[in-house]
Amino acid sequence: MINANILRNKMLSQEIIYQNLHARNFAAIINILHQNGNALNSETSLDFAINLFMDELFKYASNASKIELNELNHDLDILFMCHTQKKYLLNDDQLLKLIHLLYPRVAVEFLYQVAKSFSLDSVCNEIVQSFDNRKMKLEKEKIKYSHQRVQSSENYNVRGKKFETDIRQSDNVYWVKVFLRSSELLDIVAKHIRKLSSVGLVNITQKENGNSDLTIYARRPFSIEETHEEVNLTLENYFSRSPTDPIFKEEVISGISEVAYFQILDYMLKLGVGLEGFRSLAYKMDEERYRDYFVNYLDSLSNNHTATGETFHGDGKSDILIRNREKEVLLVAECKLWNGQIYLSQAIDQLFERYVLWRDGKAALLIFNTKVAGFTKVIETAVETLKTHRLCISFEGQRKETSFSFTFCNIKDNKKLVKLELLLFNFL
Repeated sequence: MINANILRNKMLSQEIIYQNLHARNFAAIINILHQNGNALNSETSLDFAINLFMDELFKYASNASKIELNELNHDLDILFMCHTQKKYLLNDDQLLKLIHLLYPRVAVEFLYQVAKSFSLDSVCNEIVQSFDNRKMKLEKEKIKYSHQRVQSSENYNVRGKKFETDIRQSDNVYWVKVFLRSSELLDIVAKHIRKLSSVGLVNITQKENGNSDLTIYARRPFSIEETHEEVNLTLENYFSRSPTDPIFKEEVISGISEVAYFQILDYMLKLGVGLEGFRSLAYKMDEERYRDYFVNYLDSLSNNHTATGETFHGDGKSDILIRNREKEVLLVAECKLWNGQIYLSQAIDQLFERYVLWRDGKAALLIFNTKVAGFTKVIETAVETLKTHRLCISFEGQRKETSFSFTFCNIKDNKKLVKLELLLFNFL
């Protein structure tokens, strides 16, 4: 990696670019662009080297295998951010090639502003059309659901089951059927279910009588029973929501309103408690699958905010990151299995040393106990570990039965305070 002092002392040279290019260390060069910006164009030799790097990057990406491209995706995201944040502006040819590599993995909401400048390109036209269609659909849904809420939130509050599921099979092929009381929610629910780890394919099936339902196939190596359980759990979470979702209030610099922050924590707690009732499913889950379970649901709570998992932030990839449309981070959370006091202390260090940046004011630590009997003792030990941690400023108290509030300080600035919530879940 390039030494930051070399950059600050303006000792950046053409050879450094070539050295990293030869080693295919694309991340290091993109980091240079992100840190030094358009000032690099003032040096002709550097400008030539960077253009050569761009050519090699896109050539490599266009011929890369799926695994190689997955490893490159984060670097491509940062390069796109360099342009959108005006830290290093790509030329039109470079930008168009980058868009082709990002789509459809990257949501059209983030590509739209750039893509609309290339009206003659078919991929960009598809992005613009998809964005416009989605925007129009959202407007219709707002009007529709606003009307429904005026009429006593008919679809959400009717008595009786809101959904039914069962497993079906034919010629040794198995699938899950989902029937919704409100067929108007099929598209939304299907989109939600497609994100589940155990789901391979989701189809909306239309019957001759005009009714529609969902047909869901398991993804290898998951069994159809696991998929069925995960679908049931997801639907129970989805339909148990209040008709009024959490209200995320826009703030200028960082953080979310205190009310919304605790609403999100309460949703996390509710999700975890719900998962405790599906122990046969939860027992098979690791930290990554717990994370995906929470991310999938949290991402559905607001159209103006996104919850993503395994997202690059700070000095690594955080488990859960909630951001607004401007990509400002509103909440950082980590998911950990309970492995004792030392492991928990290391998890706190990891959270604050790697993922909580100076502008991050709110964080959460989710602990899952799958091994140790005596959950009360686990809770006491976890709370005491946070109380005695070197960064802990104060213990604010017990908010819920397994939810505890703390105030910590930023690891590099003891005057910068961070709210930290400890959430614990038991699967024994």
